[in-house]
Amino acid sequence: MKRALALLLFGCQSNVHTPFPPGLEPLADNPVTLGPLSAATETLVTQTSDSPYVKVFAKGYVLVAPGTLWAAAKSPAPNVAKCLTDMQAVTENDDTAYEYSFLVHYTVNNVVTVEWDDQWRFGTVGGTPDAPVLAMIRHQKTQGSSFITLSEGTTEVDATDEPDISALSFVEYLDATSAGVSDVLKGVQHNYDSLVAVAHGGTVPACP
Repeated sequence: MKRALALLLFGCQSNVHTPFPPGLEPLADNPVTLGPLSAATETLVTQTSDSPYVKVFAKGYVLVAPGTLWAAAKSPAPNVAKCLTDMQAVTENDDTAYEYSFLVHYTVNNVVTVEWDDQWRFGTVGGTPDAPVLAMIRHQKTQGSSFITLSEGTTEVDATDEPDISALSFVEYLDATSAGVSDVLKGVQHNYDSLVAVAHGGTVPACP
């Protein structure tokens, strides 16, 4: 949705109207609510819908500063759908209009071979890359198999009132043959777990 988003920062007391750069707009308002910062844990909270296609909304805290999380997020490793695909061929920084970008060519071998390209774009929306108040990741299928008619999503990195606590917010849409809510949930959960791990200096966890 190409519009200005009324952004309510976690723990903030007023709305700030923040125009998103073209190509980094949110897909939708995320209805998931996180608990108080005083009880923050690294747990993902989700809501789902399957009409007219799969929609997954999720939020979770990460117990590191926003700059640390954002630096760790700008890499293919914690973001590509490794667990749900057989091959991933990545071209980094293919779109120089953005702070960071990559294109991933996916292959799935399951009775028939399915291939498609997924474009990822990253940008700081509020603050600076070293100390973001809000940063956005957006991906979208750009070409490939007709078995996937829609695949797109956003990940927001948000600052909170606690300097060493960040928040991640996910919106994922999928309309594909033989894929449902459980598949997208698994993908979002692994994406979150991977971002948490690399933000703490670890490696991407094994697929569940």
